[in-house]
Amino acid sequence: MSEPLTLEIVEGPDAGRRVVLDQPIVIGRSPDTGLVLEDGEVSRHHARVSPATDGSAVVEDLGSANGTFVNQNELYGPARLDPGDELLVGVTVIELRNAAQVAAQPSAIRAIPAGLATAPLAPAYVNPEVIKAEIEPSDSRTSTPELDKFLDVRVRRRAQLAPLALFVLVALALIIYFATR
Repeated sequence: MSEPLTLEIVEGPDAGRRVVLDQPIVIGRSPDTGLVLEDGEVSRHHARVSPATDGSAVVEDLGSANGTFVNQNELYGPARLDPGDELLVGVTVIELRNAAQVAAQPSAIRAIPAGLATAPLAPAYVNPEVIKAEIEPSDSRTSTPELDKFLDVRVRRRAQLAPLALFVLVALALIIYFATR
């Protein structure tokens, strides 16, 4: 191998992380992989990147659910990865960089354009009064009837009564059936 290669995450949840590619590295969500990604679209063992002797790398998909892409082209077998090429796994973009590229531009992270960046929004599906009650707790905690149905005790009780209710319903259906014959 002529010069060391680096895998740098340029877009995605782990942007900015780098891994030196001096041996084969498995990319995935599993903690036993060489490059662990916090990306829900990545399989546990998603892809393997191995350094080649000519200054490039070889990438192969390990049977991932969402596929692996090199420069927007989906992989169907092992493929060559040259310095400057992009590897897409899940929503994470990883760039293969050599020492000269790292020296010229220390970080390849792509910032989110100002036009696409948005401030985090409060969820619209939650009642604002419930949010206010959680943020500003009062001294007298009263139960909320709308939320009481989600309490574990009541759900458990309903789940225990469900087979009995189903039995009664089937018995009534049989009685009606035989009564009308």
